[in-house]
Amino acid sequence: MSGQSDFNISEILNGFYRRKGLIFCVSVVAFCLSIYLAAILPNVYRSNTLILVTPQKLPQSFITSTVTMSLSDRMQSIIQEILSRTNLERIVQEFQLYPELRIMEDRVANLRAAAHIEIRRSNVFQLSFESQKPETAQKLSNRLASIFIEQNLQVREQQAMGTRSFIDAEAERLRKELEEQEADVNRYRAAHRFELPDQLDANLRTVEQLRRELQGSLSRLESLRERKATLEKQLVETEIAGPEFVGAKGREGTSASSDFKSQLRRRELDDLLRRYSTKHPDVIRLKNEIAAVEDQTKAESSKSSLGTLSAPVTSPLAQVLRRQITGLDSEAVAVQSQIRTLQGEVAKYQSRIDNTPVRGIELSKISRTHDITLKKYQDLLGKGLESELSENMEKKQKGEQFQILDPANFPVKPFRPNRQRIVLVGLLGGLIAGFGLAFLLETLDRSFKQTEELNGYLNLPVLATLPAVLSRGAVLDERRTHGLIVLASLGILIIGLICVRQFGPAYF
Repeated sequence: MSGQSDFNISEILNGFYRRKGLIFCVSVVAFCLSIYLAAILPNVYRSNTLILVTPQKLPQSFITSTVTMSLSDRMQSIIQEILSRTNLERIVQEFQLYPELRIMEDRVANLRAAAHIEIRRSNVFQLSFESQKPETAQKLSNRLASIFIEQNLQVREQQAMGTRSFIDAEAERLRKELEEQEADVNRYRAAHRFELPDQLDANLRTVEQLRRELQGSLSRLESLRERKATLEKQLVETEIAGPEFVGAKGREGTSASSDFKSQLRRRELDDLLRRYSTKHPDVIRLKNEIAAVEDQTKAESSKSSLGTLSAPVTSPLAQVLRRQITGLDSEAVAVQSQIRTLQGEVAKYQSRIDNTPVRGIELSKISRTHDITLKKYQDLLGKGLESELSENMEKKQKGEQFQILDPANFPVKPFRPNRQRIVLVGLLGGLIAGFGLAFLLETLDRSFKQTEELNGYLNLPVLATLPAVLSRGAVLDERRTHGLIVLASLGILIIGLICVRQFGPAYF
């Protein structure tokens, strides 16, 4: 084949004319099938319900809602809950839907396919239901809208209750931890109650007071030692000058010893007054002793006339000095014991003061965890109160709600099928299929229909053309071909009718 002429519009139209019977049959078959489909499809009615999302009725500054899930997420959750198998089975049994279907799964699937939810704006959405009966469509639309509103309230209430229960559980856990930590802090405080930082000032004042008392005791001990040394010196002097003093004085020995003892006391008193005030214990004691000696002197002087001139073996002054030295020794022992006690107390309190920084650091470590837990516990208590208010708000339906803006309408006209459109689409589809099949057959037909095609193929001039002579056999073949086309069209029509009857309503 050396060449092939290009197609033009006249050739295409001639080809369609030659295949006019095929085009007609295909168009008629498609048209009949569309008419049959439009006739057997049942009317489907749609009832719509418009639902408005109303915001929270109480100010957000007063009560903060614990429902943090966004509206779109919450709607998706509610839709999945409503279209669940359990809810749909309950609706099917309540309204006795699709009695022609025996399997519950099929009835649930049809109900799920008939329900539609469309979000128009951020706060408005439409819920619709389709049914072959308008009253059923209206009832199911109202029922689904009520379920939708109930599910929204239930979801919000469950979220609020879940938040509160979680906060209460965490608060209870923190309360137990806080009690354990408080017990640890209290045990530590009880074990080291005298070494804690809040006792530092008291310990310092006590140590200062004990040191002053210790210094006074040391000064008193030194004074006692000085007095003892003075008395021992006087005792030695008295023992050396004792016989002459007694023989010279005779009867006045006793009074002289008393006067000498009084003079010694006054001399000691003068020494003490140069160092201490009149309120010092030693000063007061010496004054009392001087008064006692003077009283004793007066009593002895009244009895001196009854005495004899015989001198005792031992000087009375020496005896008095020895008794005073013995008393000073006993007093010095008591003062030394007091000094040791005060030194022990000072060491004990100084140890407490030295341990105070360490106890402060240890207590701060223990208290730090306690303070953090206490702050968390107080925060959770505040959040628990807010969650309780939010839960009460949801229970009393003061939070965000779904409100029916337009109740379900009673559909007067069927929503589908659109029979005119089905017939028109069937007719147009048949014509397109007929012309397409004719064009395909013409393209596959390789016979020469015009002289130009022969010239382009043989590259030889055509001298003459003869018209086709139709013989009886050719006429019979053409009629047989037309009959086969008609029979094939009838067969296809019958098969199409069966398929439309069987599967058409399921897709439309």
